[in-house]
Amino acid sequence: MNLKIIERKDLDVQKWDSLVDRTEDAAMFSSSFYLDAVAENWCVLVDDDYNAGVALPYTIRAKRKILYTPIFVSYLEVLGSIDTSLHLDEIILKKFKTIEIEFKDAILGQSPQAVFVTQVLNRELKRKGQVNRMLNKAKRAELEIIQTDEWKIVFAIVSSELKGKFSGMTDTSLARLETTYSSAHQRNQLMSFEVRNGNECTGGVICILNNSQLLYSKGACITESRDEGGMYMAIDAAITYANDHNLKFDFGGSRVEGVRRFNLAFGGEDVEYYSYRIDKSPRWFRWVRSLKKRWGKKS
Repeated sequence: MNLKIIERKDLDVQKWDSLVDRTEDAAMFSSSFYLDAVAENWCVLVDDDYNAGVALPYTIRAKRKILYTPIFVSYLEVLGSIDTSLHLDEIILKKFKTIEIEFKDAILGQSPQAVFVTQVLNRELKRKGQVNRMLNKAKRAELEIIQTDEWKIVFAIVSSELKGKFSGMTDTSLARLETTYSSAHQRNQLMSFEVRNGNECTGGVICILNNSQLLYSKGACITESRDEGGMYMAIDAAITYANDHNLKFDFGGSRVEGVRRFNLAFGGEDVEYYSYRIDKSPRWFRWVRSLKKRWGKKS
């Protein structure tokens, strides 16, 4: 197997997306339309016949390429089956001297800086009592949930509630997310579950359908609706849809412990992935970046 790096502009998109689609349990994060929306730049490491590969998003600072995990991506992953004797780490490290990325697999060696977890639904696990209590509370408050094609109504509340409250939730990143949803909608892969109080939309969740998976992307409710169990109702609706259509439900994961507990309460199960921080760039570049990070924290 001969592996080579191909830049996005030279990529056979149809073959690449076909590789993503036929890789069992592959996440949406490697799809071309998704990376086009969320990544500043990206390339792939792939064999001649597009039977195996991995997406490599990168940003450019001072004309140097930095391998990174774009916002709204949990991790990147190996697609297809790659012979481990090919030493992916050597190929990637030759291309990128600065690496700040998360991979589903330990492809850059067995000593990552950190091990993170995402959650996927395990249907055999029982829900915590808190879930049923909050669902009953939502019913008493006469909240309703509808599956809707009007995703922009839900997105307006989600972006309003999340903007500035979490790291990276800026106008720029939310614009990227909106582009992602628009592309997914055009591909009939967007699923929106709207929470309603009477005739008013009070929040909801937006998911992306990919192969045999339903990925929770983002969601939020206004304060009153959230306190009445609106988010529990919306997630429950998304999980019910996934179960009814025999789809694997992916909670999308979070490094926030409270969100993780929320996911586990529904029957989520931890799945590990790996964070790498490698810097073999020139000393001057490391010094400039450290100064920028230091001043960024002060401002």
